[in-house]
This record gives sequence, structure tokens and C-alpha cells, in this order.
Amino acid sequence: MSSVLVTGANRGIGLGLTRHLLSDPSVATVFATARDVDSAKDLRVISNPKLHIIQLEVVNEDSIANAVQKVSEIVGENGLDILINNAGIGYMAPLNGEISKVQMAETFQVNSIAPLLLANKFYPLLKQAASKKGSAQIANISSGFGSLDQSPNVQMPLAAYCMSKSALNMLTRRISVEWKEDNIRATSFCPGWVKTDMGTERAELTVDESTIPLTKLILSLTEDHNGQYYQHTGETIPW
Repeated sequence: MSSVLVTGANRGIGLGLTRHLLSDPSVATVFATARDVDSAKDLRVISNPKLHIIQLEVVNEDSIANAVQKVSEIVGENGLDILINNAGIGYMAPLNGEISKVQMAETFQVNSIAPLLLANKFYPLLKQAASKKGSAQIANISSGFGSLDQSPNVQMPLAAYCMSKSALNMLTRRISVEWKEDNIRATSFCPGWVKTDMGTERAELTVDESTIPLTKLILSLTEDHNGQYYQHTGETIPW
């Protein structure tokens, strides 16, 4: 039975992942985080003894430390089996237009630096789980736009977003190498173009169409998937 933490679980893909993790019999505990728990109405109405809602602002180190402490108190010596870095933001600006340094920095803070800090601070709990069960997993919710091979095909002004997701993919590769001996694995995923606040209603997939197969994929990962990059359906994505 696994324990899983999902960041940005109050809406969209994070909320979908949370719901499907809760319905999976192999999952014992789900930690769903939100920056503002009081306003996370769709998350708070879920009634399930597996669910623990935790306040977490992913760019705030004190908030991360508090979340780690709360998770530690619940999982104890069993540690945390899976960390899903899902929280993310988008910023659109054409390269030949006016670019905000502040918004560029915020995009990297949320999409790239926060997952690094979360992995770093949850490392002891992930290592504990790996020592007990043989492995622990970090799932980074990236995007096909983070692929150097695929992003040239994107005509939208998403340079900042693409760059931040490429940086997240590099984090996946570095964890897969640096923590391999600890049996902590890392994998990047593209959830597809999903009907969320970021994806808009023009997107191809509903939240369930993305997160049902994505949840199954994350829960079925093995060492063969370490350091790899996948679509939500399981097809590999070129870096």
C-alpha cells in the first residue's frame, strides 16, 4: 500500500489525480496540497479516510518545511512512497514583445525551482520508503512543450513556459542519476492538452481522460522508467 503526495491538488490535473489515487486499492494515503485550503472547495468536499489535505505554497520554504513535518507525522517510519510535482503556472509573451522579468522568474520559481526544493526536502521521507519497500518515486508533471524536439512545433508564445518545463525535465534526469543508489526514481510526464484553467476549454482532453491513464501509469512505474519522459498514455517523448 502506497502513500502519495500531490501538489496543486485543488483543481485541474492535480484534483483529477487525487480523485483517482483515492479510488485505487493499492493506495493507502493521499496527501493533497493546496496553497489556500479554505478556497479549495472541490477538494474539501471529498469524503475519504485516505485523504489528508495539507496547506502548501510551493515557492515558500517555510511552507514546504511545515508540509514535510505534517506528512512525516502521519507516515512515520514508512516514509513517503510517491511525490507528484504537479503545481504549475503558464505565462504567455511573444519573444518580440514586452517580456516581464517578474513573471518569467515566477514561472521558473513555480515550475522548476519548487519541484527541486520539494524533492530535496522530502528526500529523507522518500529514502525511508525506498529502504522499506525497495523504491520510491518522483513524478514530475511536465509538458510536451518542454521537449526540445517537440516545442519548435508550438506556435503559441510560450517560451517561458517551455523553458521552465525543460528545466523540470533536467531535474528529472539529475534525480534519476544522483539518487539511483538510494532507489529513488524520477520520471517526467506530459498530461496532454487538458481542459483546465490553463489549458482552456479548447483543449483536447477532459481531466478524467488525462488523469485516469496518468494515475495508472504513475502507480505502475518500475526501474525501467527511471529518468524517462512519457505521454499520459505511456508513449515516450523525445527530450
